[in-house]
Amino acid sequence: MLPGAAQNAFTWERAVELALAHHPDLRKARATLEAQAHARNVALGAYLPSATGSLSRKLARTTTSTSTDSLALGLDVEQPLFTGFQTTGKALRAWREWEAARWAYVEASADVRQTLRASFVELLRLQKLLEVDQRIAARRQDNADLIRLRYEAGREHIGSSLRARAIAEQAAFEVRQTQRRIESQSLAFGRQLGGFFMVPAFVAGDLERMVPAEPAPPGDYTTIAGRTPAVERLTRSAEALKASILSAQSALWPTATGNVNYGYSGSRASNLKDEASVGLTVSVPLFKGGRNVEGVLESNAEYRAAAEAARSARDQHLAELADRWNAFRDAWEFVAVRSAFLEAARKRSEIVRTQYTTGLSSFQEFDIAEQELADAENAYVQSLADVLLKEANWAQAQGVTLEDTQHAR
Repeated sequence: MLPGAAQNAFTWERAVELALAHHPDLRKARATLEAQAHARNVALGAYLPSATGSLSRKLARTTTSTSTDSLALGLDVEQPLFTGFQTTGKALRAWREWEAARWAYVEASADVRQTLRASFVELLRLQKLLEVDQRIAARRQDNADLIRLRYEAGREHIGSSLRARAIAEQAAFEVRQTQRRIESQSLAFGRQLGGFFMVPAFVAGDLERMVPAEPAPPGDYTTIAGRTPAVERLTRSAEALKASILSAQSALWPTATGNVNYGYSGSRASNLKDEASVGLTVSVPLFKGGRNVEGVLESNAEYRAAAEAARSARDQHLAELADRWNAFRDAWEFVAVRSAFLEAARKRSEIVRTQYTTGLSSFQEFDIAEQELADAENAYVQSLADVLLKEANWAQAQGVTLEDTQHAR
């Protein structure tokens, strides 16, 4: 991390807070969930009676008769008594669609967490890589100066000196390249924060300390797959279509509606007479050209298709869980392998450097040892980032959300 950047660095906890509050995908998912909640309440309101009030005031005049006044006040109340289970079917569907929207939000939160974590880790990797590149560039420059002195002393040829100079220039270029990549990744990170753009942006953390402890075996993949947000969402959507079957069957049943009317009418307010009526309307479907039966069959087929889609998604997630767990475990174990290669490369570089300065090894051996050390340092940083990325992918596959991360803290 650059000097002075620590106080402005984003912690992982702060990044989670900002994404929860401002990420557009989450705000969209919340608005969708709110709309489904209102739709659910609308469907439940169909169980309640409806009341309508009316007021009518008329004044009529003609050239051949006296004026006629009329005043009417009324209240109409209508209560559905039996709708062939259509009201129940619509209420159940609206409720299941609301539950599906809840799982859609959980799914969106898990996806945002994964992309945020990936962006955070990538920015942290580039910061660590910049430190490594700067060390390599300084070492390459020292090597170039050493070989130039040996050339001037007649102990090395011009080709070795030119190659060492070119390698030093390449190392300096890689430092500048990493700095530019930090700037571009800062914008990608700002997008995941919900629009908090800062160039360059810095994140707080130590890749080595962030490597998790040895991951425990996950257990039953089938159970985990059945509880993932995508599968739960598809299952609730299928249940919503199952409720639609009940609504479609209402076309085969009679319906009954009760209504009450009470009001006053007369020529003026001082001369009003009350009127009241109570009624019951029963409607029986006799023949609709088979449309009602076909509607039931259509709804049933749509439900079966949705149920199979949910089952297919569960099976797909089961296989994906196994794949992501294996990738996470492999990445975790590979960190130790890369660490061992790095330690070996450092020791070998020290030995070969000593031998080269005393004339016991050739420039080619020295050049190879230095390149192996640079490659080992870069590969070690990449392995640290990889294990955190694979961990994030494994968490997403399980449906771990930003809220889970915040509560766990």
